[in-house]
Amino acid sequence: MAQVRSTIPANVDNVDKLVTALIDKNVDEIQPIWPRLFKKQSTGKKFERIVTVAPFGDVPEKPEGEEYATDLIEQAYTKDVTPIEFGLMFEVTETAEEDDLENILAKKARFLVFSMRQVEDKNGANVLANGFTTQTTADGVALFSTAHTLKKGGTAKNRPSSDADLSVTSLQQAFIDLDTETKLESGQLAMPAKGYYLVVAPANRFNALKIINSVKDPESANNAVNPLSDLDITVIVNPFLTADTDAWYMVPKDKDANGLLWLQRKPMMQPPPMTDARTGNRLYKLRERFVADSVDWRNSYASVGA
Repeated sequence: MAQVRSTIPANVDNVDKLVTALIDKNVDEIQPIWPRLFKKQSTGKKFERIVTVAPFGDVPEKPEGEEYATDLIEQAYTKDVTPIEFGLMFEVTETAEEDDLENILAKKARFLVFSMRQVEDKNGANVLANGFTTQTTADGVALFSTAHTLKKGGTAKNRPSSDADLSVTSLQQAFIDLDTETKLESGQLAMPAKGYYLVVAPANRFNALKIINSVKDPESANNAVNPLSDLDITVIVNPFLTADTDAWYMVPKDKDANGLLWLQRKPMMQPPPMTDARTGNRLYKLRERFVADSVDWRNSYASVGA
C-alpha cells in the first residue's frame, strides 16, 4: 500500500493552511519506560536458554568422629527466551514526495521510530499485566504467584495471599513477604533488593504518590510517621497498563536483582531506502528483533488489586 498525494490532500494543495502531526515540535513523545524495569542483554543467537541453580541446603550438625554429610549443587529450571521480529515499511510515490509541501512525509523516519517505541513499551507492560496468568518464569509458574515451587522442596510467593488494592497496609505486607519469601531454590532466605520501582496505571497515580511521599500516615488521623517514606521507592506511572488499573507492581531498581529480561537480537534499525524499479516508489523500512520476558520471580512483587 503506497502513500499517494490523495491520502493527505491538504499536504499537496496550494491553499494557505497549517498542517500539524502528532509527534511534531509542539508534542513530546512518552519517554521509554521499559529500560528502567528490564535488564537488557544482547544476544547473537536464535534464542537463549536460561538455567537456574539450586545451591547447598543448610549445613547439618556433625558429631565428633562421624562422616561429613554431602550435598550437591543441582540444576533447577530452564526457560528458552526467543526474540521476536518486528518490522514496518513505508512506501511512497515519487509524486507524493515531490509535492510534500508541508514536510509531513519528510518526517517518516521519526514516525516509524515513534511506532516502534510504542511497541517496545507495550510489550514491556504486557509482561507485568500478564504476570498473574500467562507470563511465566523458569519454574513454569506465573511471574506473580503464591506457589513458586522450589527445586529442593517447599514453596515461596511474590504475591499477597489475598490480593489487595494499593495502600499503606498492602505495601507493608509486600515488604514483609519480600523479607520472608525471597528464597533460593534450596529454600534458604536471601536478601531482597533494597530499592524498588512501584509501577501503577494512570488511575493509581495520585494514590501511589500520596502513599509514598506523605510524611505522616496517609488517609488517617494517626499522626505517626509514614514508614514507607523512608524506603527507596520511586513511583512509575505506565500508561500502557490498561487491562487492570487496580493492579500494582514492584520491580527492583538493581538490574542484577531483576528477573525481568529484555533480550535484544537486533537493535532498532532503518536499512537504506530502496526504489521499486517498476513504479519508482520509495521504500523505507524499520526493523527490530527483541523480546520482553521474565526468567526469575525473585525480588518482584505484585497484586492484581481487590
